[in-house]
Amino acid sequence: MKKQFSKIVFGIAFLSAITGFSQNGKILPCNTFAAMEEHFKANPEALKSYQAAQASFQKQYDQNMSNLSANKSAAVEYTIPVVFHILHLGGSENISDAAVNAALASVNSDFAAAGSDVSTIFAPFQALYINSDIKFVLAKKDPSGNCTNGIVHRYDARTNWDRNPPSSGANPALFSGITWDATKYLNIIIVKDIVAAPNQNGTVIGYTFLPGTFGPGAIQDAIIYNYSFLTGLNARSLSHEIGHWLNLSHTFGNTNNPGVVCGSTAGGDGVSDTPDTKGNFSTCPASSTNTAFTCTSPNPTNSANYYQNVENIMDYSSCPKNFTNGQTQRMRTCLQSAPGSRSNLWSPTNLAFTDVNGTTPCAPIANFLPYLNSTVTYSVCSGGALTFKDFSYNGTITSYAWAADNSAVIASPNTSVTSISFPVQGLTTVSLTATNAQGSNTIVKVINVLNGTAVITSNYMESFEVPNVTPPNWSIINTNGVTWEQTSIAAKDGSGSFFIDGTQSSFGQQDILVMPVMDIVNNPNDTLKFSYAYARQNSTHNDKLVLQGSLDCGGSWIDVVNLSAATMAAGSGGTTSSPFIPILSQWKEVDVSQYPYWFNFTNSASATFRFVFTEDPMNGLGNRIFLDAISFKGAGVNGINELTKSYKLNVFPNPSNGEVTVKFNLNDASTVNMNVVDVLGKNVIPATSYNYGAGEQVISINKGSTLSKGIYFVNLSVNGAKMSKKLVIN
Repeated sequence: MKKQFSKIVFGIAFLSAITGFSQNGKILPCNTFAAMEEHFKANPEALKSYQAAQASFQKQYDQNMSNLSANKSAAVEYTIPVVFHILHLGGSENISDAAVNAALASVNSDFAAAGSDVSTIFAPFQALYINSDIKFVLAKKDPSGNCTNGIVHRYDARTNWDRNPPSSGANPALFSGITWDATKYLNIIIVKDIVAAPNQNGTVIGYTFLPGTFGPGAIQDAIIYNYSFLTGLNARSLSHEIGHWLNLSHTFGNTNNPGVVCGSTAGGDGVSDTPDTKGNFSTCPASSTNTAFTCTSPNPTNSANYYQNVENIMDYSSCPKNFTNGQTQRMRTCLQSAPGSRSNLWSPTNLAFTDVNGTTPCAPIANFLPYLNSTVTYSVCSGGALTFKDFSYNGTITSYAWAADNSAVIASPNTSVTSISFPVQGLTTVSLTATNAQGSNTIVKVINVLNGTAVITSNYMESFEVPNVTPPNWSIINTNGVTWEQTSIAAKDGSGSFFIDGTQSSFGQQDILVMPVMDIVNNPNDTLKFSYAYARQNSTHNDKLVLQGSLDCGGSWIDVVNLSAATMAAGSGGTTSSPFIPILSQWKEVDVSQYPYWFNFTNSASATFRFVFTEDPMNGLGNRIFLDAISFKGAGVNGINELTKSYKLNVFPNPSNGEVTVKFNLNDASTVNMNVVDVLGKNVIPATSYNYGAGEQVISINKGSTLSKGIYFVNLSVNGAKMSKKLVIN
């Protein structure tokens, strides 16, 4: 029996809450007490307030239990307004409203003792599992009185919920602009990942803060929960976190580490009918024979065994099924108590304010995002296209209407997903109107259409020979004094190179050198290469050189080549504190085509690359890096024109607004692979493999006129020899 919860001393009770649990497995079911410990270490006064609130809770709980035993307690039903905030970046973490409703139904089943597995609970604890009369209902009005379905879908990078210092789990910046008034709503924030704190190793399912951790209405008063654990029985982990939100501890005490010490040693849980235990992780030993973690003498009614409530929802076992009567009364006490700001939630006034009994559907809230992109961007090369997908929410949508200016061409103006081509440089406005029987809502976004005309269209070489001049069509991005500049003190080719004098660079300084736009698809046998020379200031100095590429004229970038200080120094200048001047043998060449991400650019006629050098983020004042002999060329004898002529590759009709024929000739039996991509290199007709004999061959594409208006490239590979033809759909 554990009754000393209000006497918690965090520095002792948590018992390595951050580090100890990770050794038990890859899943960290709950991180509530570690997050609270982080907060209290940074805010000692908050700990005092919390302890005072808990003392008040315990006193009221003990009185309620006395009233209950004397049959003095009146029956009360507690209805809690809930809002789910779904943080997403357009991926699977943007869970459906149906998934949220199913999870909430599962939670309500747990709190009503109505689960299908109730009859399987170990008998002594089955009798203690009662309907709590606590019910969770999605709010129907937001804080401004607007209609809501209680599920907000929010495009937000915080879906990767980072708890690392300085962003600890209670950092207001993590919650700002997300949560609604916590005195009126239970806020549940659904995220893609809860980034583990330092020294942790595993996937965190969720965490929250016990009542009294913050003052009334604090924006941090919320549950943070991993979307991957919201379906089926996994949703019981959400019931677990709501248990914490209603002032329950773990059955094994105020720690995140089961199997370490007895619950009473770890502060207790303040509940009279939860047996003292060390707790169980990811197992389900029989309650009647589980003596491995015995904390007290055997059960008086059965001297052979000590009963643990292995199936308790507040344990970490793999078979959570029940709360106890004492836990239920503790949660009900929490809802009656003012210190934790929970008593207003179920008041008639608040239930009317949040309209939990409302049944009128809502008009949608419109939103859309670029679709099928590696990164979300609102930039595109002129002549290119972006695919947009509806991400509206708040109601069932019955119709869509896309619109755009600046001569943009919309492939499907009335569908949830559409492709839009942008022929004219400048700012183009795109809007989506989402409509249902309750009303319409429109969102407008601006697309930056950039010059996608390729400058590098054939063999190219830059060796930075002109003193104090940035080459034509190159550019330097830097906000500090020290940056890329021409030098004649060293060179791989000719007499000049570009370099950064890192001995003068400040910590974390970033210097960017942008190349001209390149046409790669029409030069399939040409390869991008560059040479560098570098010396590391010391063995711990962590500079970095990254070659990034863009398929949308610099709207978004992905890393193609990523070179660490150790990698660059090896075989080049090594480690030295003296200003580095390389000799010829210290130059290292990089063939970009040997890196996996080069493939993303091979079908692009408007590829952009840039060199990003980042000085050590902690120290600065490193050494020098040199860049030279940047080339785009190849053997040239089997270029695209020669291959196309050899195989008599032809695509017709071209332009076309319907079915297109791809015709070519084979001298021998061959394996042929074909795909079709748009100007950004995205597959619009997936790769297909064919086995043909010798002679003329024909493949038909776009039979159903599925391709939107725009420019595409038909790519053919015959026994590894690659060629391409441009296709215009009008």
